[in-house]
Amino acid sequence: MNVVSRRTAQFAAVTAALSACLFVAGCVGEPSEPQHDEPETAAIEELPPLDEPQDEPVTTASDDEPPQPDQDETSTDEAPEEFPPESAGGQAEPESGSPNGMLDVTEFSAEAQESNGFPELLTDVPEDSHLLLEEVRVGIHEGYHRIVFEHSGTGAPGWAAEYVDEAVEPGSGFPIEMDSESILYLGVVGLEPGNAGQSDGHLELGNLVDTQGTVFSEAVTTFVHHGSASYYIGLDTVRDYRVSVWEHPDGPRLIIDVLV
Repeated sequence: MNVVSRRTAQFAAVTAALSACLFVAGCVGEPSEPQHDEPETAAIEELPPLDEPQDEPVTTASDDEPPQPDQDETSTDEAPEEFPPESAGGQAEPESGSPNGMLDVTEFSAEAQESNGFPELLTDVPEDSHLLLEEVRVGIHEGYHRIVFEHSGTGAPGWAAEYVDEAVEPGSGFPIEMDSESILYLGVVGLEPGNAGQSDGHLELGNLVDTQGTVFSEAVTTFVHHGSASYYIGLDTVRDYRVSVWEHPDGPRLIIDVLV
């Protein structure tokens, strides 16, 4: 084979190789990124407050002023609470469970009441939660007044409520002096196991510092005796009431609303 033939064969081979590469590149093109269907993360539904009447203490404002956060009686100076959240329209939730926001007086009664399954607890209270009374405050609403017993710890205690003739200390039965015409008693179970008092962080309240013009004339709380304590509320007369518990992130709240 002569030189020209060899060069022609070599050129043809190179051309064929380049054509093959271009063909393959044209067919393959740029690789596309794999498509993955990422599963959507399901939104965690926030459960409503446990038996809570849909609002926190708020003072009644005048017709010319928007509602202001309640200046509740507290053991410490705190910022107004932010619960519950506002609705999608930017308005606060209605103060009762009725669709039109009107107060449902059928939820109130002067008869003895107790939590579901009492003396069982509403939810589990871990033994190491140290569930103790931390604060007592009052607030005014349209149609009713509210007193809140806020606890430290986790879980939701059980409770029983009724009007009594006198207040007494747990265990000993010694009388507690109260000057009110009517006394509403609340027995709370599921607190610190054993006994606990003021030195252990449990609030033993002798009286309300500021009743803020509510129907609550007195409030007395006892020490914890074998995991339970007594809360006494002084009123001017026997009034219909309702009790609820909010298992709040900052600690369970025992809430008593009284019709006015």
